Amino acid sequence: AWTRRWVESKHKPDYGRFVLTAGKFYGDAEKDKGIQTSQDARFYALSSRFEPFSNRDKTLVVQFTVKHEQNIDCGGGYVKLFPASLSQEDMHGDSEYNIMFG
Repeated sequence: AWTRRWVESKHKPDYGRFVLTAGKFYGDAEKDKGIQTSQDARFYALSSRFEPFSNRDKTLVVQFTVKHEQNIDCGGGYVKLFPASLSQEDMHGDSEYNIMFG
């Protein structure tokens, strides 16, 4: 289950909640499932740890896919790579990060 790998921040009580779904359009309802924001016009904070690694003398590639299904005027999604010291349950917009894109 994705909830064993991913941690939702509890820094603010009004963060939106994530759900596992294929969304409104998909090729295969089971194979195309992903983590989706469940409420419009909310802030979200979700993180997952990975094993330490070094990309010394190698190219680092970080990739994610976004499928926007809501009809909203503004908004967006991005990825941040945090240091290992991140307190996942207290993650917020001012948490220290190493890389951000999106």
